[in-house]
Amino acid sequence: MTRSVVLVHAVRSSRTMWNGQIKRLRAKGFEVVVPNLPGHGDRMDLPFTRDGSLATIDAAVRSCEEPPVLVGLSLGGYLTIHYAATHPGSIAALVAADCTVVPGPALARAYGLWLTMKDVVPGDADARVARAFARAHGEKASRRYYGGGRARRVVPGVVRTVGAFDMMADLRAIDVPVTFVNGESDPFRRHERRCLDAVRDGRLRILEDAGHIANLNRPKRFTRCIRDAAAGARRPVELAGIGGRIG
Repeated sequence: MTRSVVLVHAVRSSRTMWNGQIKRLRAKGFEVVVPNLPGHGDRMDLPFTRDGSLATIDAAVRSCEEPPVLVGLSLGGYLTIHYAATHPGSIAALVAADCTVVPGPALARAYGLWLTMKDVVPGDADARVARAFARAHGEKASRRYYGGGRARRVVPGVVRTVGAFDMMADLRAIDVPVTFVNGESDPFRRHERRCLDAVRDGRLRILEDAGHIANLNRPKRFTRCIRDAAAGARRPVELAGIGGRIG
């Protein structure tokens, strides 16, 4: 059991996307640390880099009173998986959300091109993208996702970083329980079974009526997944011989 949580946001968003989880977790007595990644939120003046992102996560983890549940969604999910694999003994559990497509250089470049194309259509890209997000997820979700501004200059760094990860090797190296959380209609579910099979102690949670940004689509249920992960957190030495499960 741990009472500390670190939340790592998605691409082009900021810590504000976690406002629903921050409120609910703190109301239950959790210590919640929510950093902005380089290039995002109040750190938009910084370049997005792999090392800078991992240093940001490490500082957040080290600031906690006890080893935390580390939670990441989409880009945050890929980063937290890599952090958990390369910093053994630092966290109590991992929640990786909406990130069960195994990336590679080609896939990362295609995703980066899709993100970039949103900026070349005539008109105010920020306002247009926010309106589209609101139509898909609701006004409150849009305000939370873009509450810290929309990071525009991060795509090349994100593509280089995520495309270089060996996600399967990272998953096999993680020494704490892992909960994968996916929205039912999330296109990033493609390799969820493969990801679950790779970890020593894993669980898969599917949130009905949710898409790629599951924490905004179903904030209460997503928070419950975090609380369940905190309750089931175990020390790395307790993981020997444990297999993954769906639940």
